[in-house]
Amino acid sequence: MMFASMNKNKKNGFTQHHFFQKSGKSSAGFTLLEIIVVVFIIAMGLVGVLSLIIQNVQVQYVNKNNLIASQLAQECLELVRNIRDNNWLAGNDWDNGLAPGNYIVDYTGSLNGVAGISEAKLQLIDTGFYWHDPGDPDTIFSRLITITQPSSELSNISCLVQWSEKSGVKEYVVDTILYDWR
Repeated sequence: MMFASMNKNKKNGFTQHHFFQKSGKSSAGFTLLEIIVVVFIIAMGLVGVLSLIIQNVQVQYVNKNNLIASQLAQECLELVRNIRDNNWLAGNDWDNGLAPGNYIVDYTGSLNGVAGISEAKLQLIDTGFYWHDPGDPDTIFSRLITITQPSSELSNISCLVQWSEKSGVKEYVVDTILYDWR
């Protein structure tokens, strides 16, 4: 008889123990607290990812404007060098048309005198070129050339590109010296 009662607790030759069963409760499913904790953890992960994406987009915008400004400034210097080189080819003085002052210049290559940066707003045309024509819509960029001539053999050329962003007014300045080396 003693062995008969022991055989009741045996299943497939093993003794059944009830150590890990919850008394009176079902072990299937999740509690409401567990679901809230999981949703909170997932939400915090998504907030981190979204803030990273937003910051990346903002940095991309700033970098794009810095790149455009640097290219506009470099173009400015190249256009002034082109004026000097064309003077040499035409047999004129190297600094013909490069008198000290503030100027605007665009891809057409002509210098026009202005009082300051407020008059140097750039416009963008359909072909993708920046230029100075009040008939086209303004861009956020302004470009001003300042020429000084400390001697008859050289000119200091400074190109200022200025634009506005949410964080304020930004500037990019490039300087070079043109020489009468011929």
